[in-house]
Amino acid sequence: MIIVSIDIGSTWTKGAAFKLVNSEFELLRRAVLPTTVQDLADGFFQVLDQLADQPDAAQQVRNGAIKLNYSSSAKGGLAVAALGLVPEITLETAKVAAYSAGAKLTRVLSYRLTRADIVALEQNPPDILLFAGGTDGGNCDYVLANARALAQSTLACSMVYAGNRAARDDVAEWLAAKDFIAVDNVLPEMDSPNPEPARDAMRAIFLSRIVKGKGLDTIIARTGIDPVPTPYAMYEFAKQIRQHVPLWEEFILLDMGGATTDVYSAHRESPGSGTVLRGLPEPEVKRTVEGDLGMRVSAAAAAESAKALVAAALDKQAPRIAEFAAYVERVSLSPEHLPDDDQGRAFDAILAGACVAHACARHAGRRHEVATADGLVKVQLGRDLTQVPRVIGSGGWLSRVESFDPRSWLAQMRIDAKGKEILVPSKVDYYRDHDYLFPLLANIAQDMPEAAARAGVRALVQHNSRDPHGTEEQKAGPHNL
Repeated sequence: MIIVSIDIGSTWTKGAAFKLVNSEFELLRRAVLPTTVQDLADGFFQVLDQLADQPDAAQQVRNGAIKLNYSSSAKGGLAVAALGLVPEITLETAKVAAYSAGAKLTRVLSYRLTRADIVALEQNPPDILLFAGGTDGGNCDYVLANARALAQSTLACSMVYAGNRAARDDVAEWLAAKDFIAVDNVLPEMDSPNPEPARDAMRAIFLSRIVKGKGLDTIIARTGIDPVPTPYAMYEFAKQIRQHVPLWEEFILLDMGGATTDVYSAHRESPGSGTVLRGLPEPEVKRTVEGDLGMRVSAAAAAESAKALVAAALDKQAPRIAEFAAYVERVSLSPEHLPDDDQGRAFDAILAGACVAHACARHAGRRHEVATADGLVKVQLGRDLTQVPRVIGSGGWLSRVESFDPRSWLAQMRIDAKGKEILVPSKVDYYRDHDYLFPLLANIAQDMPEAAARAGVRALVQHNSRDPHGTEEQKAGPHNL
């Protein structure tokens, strides 16, 4: 049986056909076409027919001759606004639920909604509003006030309530006229996050409602197969690698695109002596997405966010800084642009370094020293990734470019603007997803997790040395998965 995996991206629709031989995948063929943004189904079925090497391959999927899995991040992916109570507590748990569902957070709100908040949501509605707030049995005032404000608004998106159980019935009554669903609290008790019910609800909404009108409903009708959000598949894939591949219990996966940089980390927190953890427990696999850090659509925002790093990379020379700014403006206006000279390629590498460094710094935790009666104590908020041994680069640019090495960029992210230690890795082995197979194997991992996880790691190109300046590579054969 041929196993086909397709990922519909905002720019490219890419796919691969595999065969499973002795529990290992053999890569048969690849296909890539520009995404047909007006109707995603057009490009999808062209890719499917190429991979199956026959016309009307959808019928072969229907009759079981071809096994199909596919994902989509086209049209901006799954946009979620998160509403919680205290930012570091219930709101943080809501963000974890949204990110693990494969969402892109378009707005984060806390405490009582203002009229300006409501207007902003109405003018730029998300696909889903994830409405959290309070532990079970706690104070309901903010939650009920926000429910009333939403009920009186014209906001027409899907709403998932995952807050204080004591307020659930009243919230459901207020929002009965909306597209509304209630699930278990994302934080039923302090220090007991419960993101799974909200995550499952958001994925169900994606499948049942959001795919309509984008061409995905046509694909579902012709193949009988449902899609998943690409980041959701990648998040699950990171979990499968951690579970099924020996020595890969801890790693960071970077998925960098033209608009965003997604960071996934597999890590179990184990604070050392003299370190006190603040905040909620961190999940063993975590995803964050930075909507202002990308190689093309978000290039200007990325350059601004990392202007100190950019200036240092350009030796603080005003003419080079001006040329870089002109290049950033060009690629922002023409995201399809690929450089054809050494200067353009060097500027792309600086953009990539800026995106990787700042995305990892935002994903990682912080630590600082506090003087107590018993002496100095280290206080940590978030995850300590300093000892994580491996980093994977995926996404179009990171997969393609052999000369880029993120380690020298990460080495510059040590202290933040408030003087706190940034807990990014210090010494790592760097691996590239050089055939850009991770999104495709991530789809297959839904049904064959162990084989797909092992295939993903075998397909990586390794930069052997943990020295940030080392660039020697060890390549796996493209068909040896």
